[in-house]
Amino acid sequence: MRKCLKIQVSGKVQQNAYRSFIQKHAQSLGIEGVAQNIEDDNVVIYACGPSALLDQFIDMLYKGTTGSKVNNVLAEPYVNEKNFRGVFRVIGD
Repeated sequence: MRKCLKIQVSGKVQQNAYRSFIQKHAQSLGIEGVAQNIEDDNVVIYACGPSALLDQFIDMLYKGTTGSKVNNVLAEPYVNEKNFRGVFRVIGD
């Protein structure tokens, strides 16, 4: 079953390495969406894909990179009104 999530990751996750990490794993799992930095050391991710693969993706978000420190991952369902055209994009700062 396909679903869409809004995921907010907080902690030390503002660096380019973490965003590249997110994009790499999303693409390898076939998840489409977008990730963007917001204030207060948070990254907001909109992700769509099969439920089982989204669960794996969230597990990878917790793991992070060597330079990152994830404090919290909050995932909530959302109705997808955007067409991601089958890719995962990272919007830089």
